[in-house]
Amino acid sequence: MSRAFSKNLFILLAFFLGVLSATPARAQSQDFEFYKKYGHASKQWNDYVQQGFAAYDRQNCEEAMTALKQAIASQCQDALVYYKLAVCSEVAGTPYTALQYYQLAEEKLGKLEVLHPYQKDIFESYGRALFQAKRFDEAFPYLVRAAAVGTPSFGLYYMVGFLYAKKGDTKAAVEFFDKALAQDTSKAPPPILALVYREVAKSYAKEKNHNKAMDLLSRTLQINPNDQEAIQLKNQISNALTQESIIQMIQSAEGQVSGSGGATGISKPPPPAASKLPPLEGQAV
Repeated sequence: MSRAFSKNLFILLAFFLGVLSATPARAQSQDFEFYKKYGHASKQWNDYVQQGFAAYDRQNCEEAMTALKQAIASQCQDALVYYKLAVCSEVAGTPYTALQYYQLAEEKLGKLEVLHPYQKDIFESYGRALFQAKRFDEAFPYLVRAAAVGTPSFGLYYMVGFLYAKKGDTKAAVEFFDKALAQDTSKAPPPILALVYREVAKSYAKEKNHNKAMDLLSRTLQINPNDQEAIQLKNQISNALTQESIIQMIQSAEGQVSGSGGATGISKPPPPAASKLPPLEGQAV
């Protein structure tokens, strides 16, 4: 992994959270009804939960967290409450707090008697929080699972590709990078997209897929013409392609010479004279 990529990892994470906060909320009124019917409901904290869910629906995480924390302080231990607190903690820039809430949410979601969409969402959300905390080994199984059962997205596929690349599995990394770039990238900030193009190009270069790598590096440099790592890699690939072209020309020329030589017949050494042959068995010398 490049040093420049590590330095800019926080930009990518900020992009994930920006997309998260801009995503329209689920019909949270249904969530409150679900909570009352199947969750850890009580008159002691129902009002706090309702206020928190309503604020979450408006994407007002500050207000949502205040209300939902009051519910928790009143001894509420509900899966949906924990999940929403975890998401809002991410948006607030407190990933370690988010991890604590996601851990609680995962435990409670697993005990629900009725299916809820958060039971699938938890894989990407918890995995993303672990990824943000750079706990990559722990994030890996969650994000791989999310890629299998969750909603396809640029961010999800990129994170999985990144983790495969970190493990040295270039083939799997390229597969998920391809999937990432096949998703909608219109909301990705240009610096992020340039970063992704360059890192994906490096994976293709390792696979000797020079044409694909060059295309992605060109896109990188269109966004950031001063990306020295991209410039260096592009020059290396250009030199490799030039050498390959020269080798192909030499091989082609050698093939033509061999073909023309075969038309006049290939010279063979003459057979040894009879006097030079070894005597047959029983024959006098």
